[in-house]
Amino acid sequence: MTPERFLERWKSERINSGTQQSDVPRLIEDLLTDAENKGISRHLLTMAAGGSLVQFVIGAVRAAIEEEIL
Repeated sequence: MTPERFLERWKSERINSGTQQSDVPRLIEDLLTDAENKGISRHLLTMAAGGSLVQFVIGAVRAAIEEEIL
């Protein structure tokens, strides 16, 4: 599985409208652990996320919350 595909699948399984900004640190840890278990390095994961895992997860949380509001 490519890092990009992994990220999209992980995001759809882990982030929803109930996810809060305060969950981001735990989500980052979970993301790194899950990726490592799939053989995806932090470097490749970060590149697939556009250079920042934190910004990727924050953006996904914000999008999930906004989607629920609309």
